[in-house]
Amino acid sequence: MTIKIKITDRPVVKLTNPELYVNHTYHMKKAISYTYNYSALDDYIVQNWTTKTIVQIADDMNEYVNRVCYRRNVLVGKGLIDAKYKHTGRTKLVKEYRVLMTQAKAIKKRLEA
Repeated sequence: MTIKIKITDRPVVKLTNPELYVNHTYHMKKAISYTYNYSALDDYIVQNWTTKTIVQIADDMNEYVNRVCYRRNVLVGKGLIDAKYKHTGRTKLVKEYRVLMTQAKAIKKRLEA
């Protein structure tokens, strides 16, 4: 009897980044250590991050929203997913404005001297 193993093309975070699952994370007061496996949730977040919100992911996986937020932060920190609202036009303009105003103040001091 031969056993066929089906290899999927979906990303498996646990295989690519096993260091995420080495240490136990204290996430709930009544949880027993090493009882919760985040790998399924991580895979689902990586696959659906661009098309779904955190609330939708939590509903689909029957998880707490806070738990999905926590794993989202871990995955963003590791660079596996991008933050959705990382670079908006307003944020860039405000940053550029602050830099230019700092430079203008420095020039004004030099002109007064």
